[in-house]
Amino acid sequence: MFGWRLLSSLVLWSLVIALVALRYTNGVFLLIAVVGVAAQREFYLSQRAAGRTVFLKTGLLAGILLYAATFIAVGSPYGRFPIAFTGEAGLILLVILGALTRRVFEGKIEGATEAMALTLFGFFYVPYLLNYAIKILFCVPGGAGIPLLAFAVAITKLTDIGAYIAGTLLGRHKLSPVISPKKTWEGLVGGVLAALGASVGLVNLFPQALGTLAGSHAWILGLLLSGVSVIGDLGESVVKRDAHVKDSGRFIPGIGGALDLVDSLLFSLPVFYGYLVLTGRV
Repeated sequence: MFGWRLLSSLVLWSLVIALVALRYTNGVFLLIAVVGVAAQREFYLSQRAAGRTVFLKTGLLAGILLYAATFIAVGSPYGRFPIAFTGEAGLILLVILGALTRRVFEGKIEGATEAMALTLFGFFYVPYLLNYAIKILFCVPGGAGIPLLAFAVAITKLTDIGAYIAGTLLGRHKLSPVISPKKTWEGLVGGVLAALGASVGLVNLFPQALGTLAGSHAWILGLLLSGVSVIGDLGESVVKRDAHVKDSGRFIPGIGGALDLVDSLLFSLPVFYGYLVLTGRV
């Protein structure tokens, strides 16, 4: 298992680093979309495994269309629309009407509300939140959004790594015994400290790419992103425990499912994008 985890991690991060170094925005967009569709599918399958009804195809179609609509609106060379216009309202309507229409024509009443609610929640939980990665990617023309996205991903993931190391070495007090028995308060502190160090360090190491985040912004973002990433991680634990599954899937050998890969990012990326907009960093 360790060998698979190491190999998968090397391949995955080599791909990410290559895309970032080359500033290949379209490649990054495709990677986000593929992982996002896989993560949404895993959520729906976990609900089915728990004996619940979801409209997998309807939800996945809406998710794919959301990624595509955002790319066309803010990332394609064919025209740039206001970044807020990504067709989100129409796609939410598609999920609701599509699920309801399907139930009408099937002539089934039992589980109808549950199916529509879970299908819509899956759309909000994965593609709607992960879509902020695409908004960050194209928030600055000319590929300049890639370093900002890489920064947010790095801080989020280094929070996980710092928490794991500190929790393994020093963990004594359980953070949330019911939701995630292995997480500790010591691990939380280690994750926050790792995020703070990484945030300040990256801004100083790459002043041209991340200069807009210099000064107090680096400290604030280190605290903010680490905090919400922990909530995102615990949130997925709630979803998995409720569905009685250990891992969301086997998307990457040795690492787990795609949803396991992006769980903390689902919370940190929208917060990071909101911070950039509200503080005028983009």
